[in-house]
Amino acid sequence: MKGLLNQIALGVFGLLAISTLLLAIFNDHGAIQVHSQSQKLTAIETEVAKTQAENQQLNNEIHLLRTDPLTIERIAREEQKLVKPGEIVLVTPGEAPQQDH
Repeated sequence: MKGLLNQIALGVFGLLAISTLLLAIFNDHGAIQVHSQSQKLTAIETEVAKTQAENQQLNNEIHLLRTDPLTIERIAREEQKLVKPGEIVLVTPGEAPQQDH
């Protein structure tokens, strides 16, 4: 009889141990969920760092556009195709001038 009680107690203890282990792994705060949330956090932190770097680059560009005459001139020449009075513009065959419609 005592051996049977010990086996029952051992079985109940084993089931409780397995149940506790399964809950620790699969519940809302279990190891799998924690790992998943950790990966999401890492991805978000990477995106935040990327966005902050881009923001810093844009702030630097804004500062240069507000304060640096050479940057302003470069943008005007490259993007707006502006020239200084008296300059001669050479257009190569591959660079046909754009006409506004």
